[in-house]
Amino acid sequence: MAEVIIMPKLGFNMDEGQLVRWNKQVGDSVKKGEVLFEINTDKTTMPVEATSDGIVLKLMLEEGDFADVFTPIAVIGSAGEDPEAALSAFQNGEAASAAEAAPAEKTSAVEPADISAATADFKNLRLTPRARKLIKDEGIDPASVVGIVGTGYQGGICSRDILNSSVVRKLGESMPAAASGVKASPLAKKVAAIKGVDLSDVSGTGFGGKIMKADVEGAAGTASTPGAENENQNLQIAEITPYKGIRRIIGEKLASSKFTAPHLYFTDSVDTTELTALRKKLNESGEVKIAVSDLLTMAACKALLKFPGVNVSIQDDRIITYKSINIGTAVAGSNGLVVPVIKNVQDKRLVEIAKESRDLIARGKEGRLQPIEYSEGTFTISNLGMFGIGNFTAIINAPEAAILSVSSVRKTPVVITDENGEDTIAIRPMMNIQLSVDHRVIDGLLASQFVEYMKELLENPVRILL
Repeated sequence: MAEVIIMPKLGFNMDEGQLVRWNKQVGDSVKKGEVLFEINTDKTTMPVEATSDGIVLKLMLEEGDFADVFTPIAVIGSAGEDPEAALSAFQNGEAASAAEAAPAEKTSAVEPADISAATADFKNLRLTPRARKLIKDEGIDPASVVGIVGTGYQGGICSRDILNSSVVRKLGESMPAAASGVKASPLAKKVAAIKGVDLSDVSGTGFGGKIMKADVEGAAGTASTPGAENENQNLQIAEITPYKGIRRIIGEKLASSKFTAPHLYFTDSVDTTELTALRKKLNESGEVKIAVSDLLTMAACKALLKFPGVNVSIQDDRIITYKSINIGTAVAGSNGLVVPVIKNVQDKRLVEIAKESRDLIARGKEGRLQPIEYSEGTFTISNLGMFGIGNFTAIINAPEAAILSVSSVRKTPVVITDENGEDTIAIRPMMNIQLSVDHRVIDGLLASQFVEYMKELLENPVRILL
């Protein structure tokens, strides 16, 4: 019997996935355990293996497109099987299971006497993250959702179930254009905007009548030629990219951190003369090359041991102080910003940190990290020194309470006081460091002490190794 392949949920906060690559095409044979496709999750590219042997009968998602989790994206079966029949059975089966678990659809107005009971029922509903967001953003009365039959996994209510219900129809013109009933892939919407095609006039060939890129191109009567649009207008568009996937996850996470945690900043400059000399000696005598970031990680670990009040997070109504010092390093990867984390730095030697860091950063840039490798951090370092940045301010990587930004080393005239108390001007390699803290849990005095101790360690780097 043909098997319907769905977009898997590979993370707690994942409500949609982006298809990166199909490793098999329609007509290809596939064996259980072979990689069928690859998707982008919140921060990395994950391969997904086939769960059975068979022939690829249908692919319903184009590379680069997004799909809600648990949405059908492919069908695998035996040669000659009808994929549409399998999809129909899948859809009917999900609807049937939902009908058994939920009462008959009731989208009419709830009587006042039933509101409290309906609200209580709402809390127990199986809602996808996107469905909850839709209810919140559109101001939908939670009580009106109680009777909706979900078509998602195990009867879960998806955003599309709400959009297709009479709840939305009652909202009328107050709903956004996305709720008009036109279903199209992001790429199809992009091509439609470029070609000036009205999606309401296009028939979709995707699952459930979803409009795909090929449908739009067929309606336009020509292949896509990005860049040719608006050639006679003053404002010419080079590219339209959906604000979705990893870029949106990063944006929402940073926005939440910035506007939830009151940021406070502490900056100082560090003379790196001794740090550079020590690193040179270590690399001359050792088999493992030590990077500046490795010494920064060790220094931050010693500072966090001395000031454990910085190694904290605030979650709900609790302030958590960690015994483990898990330090992440912000890396610009192929899928956006990722923060690979070295766990329990306090138990590791500099050489171990250098080896682990090199491996994590390399795979982070390629988007090949496992979720556990960029989670559970307690402190983050963002180093842009290699890019020549003189100074910058970093946003805290929630739920952590602090992040250290490190800028480039620049030759700078500074005042030097000798043993006799005489001041002279000298040219020294100076580097700016800045600590961003969540002022709800870290006070200014503690943050200042942490930064000054970091400066002391970096200017006397032998102490980092002791």
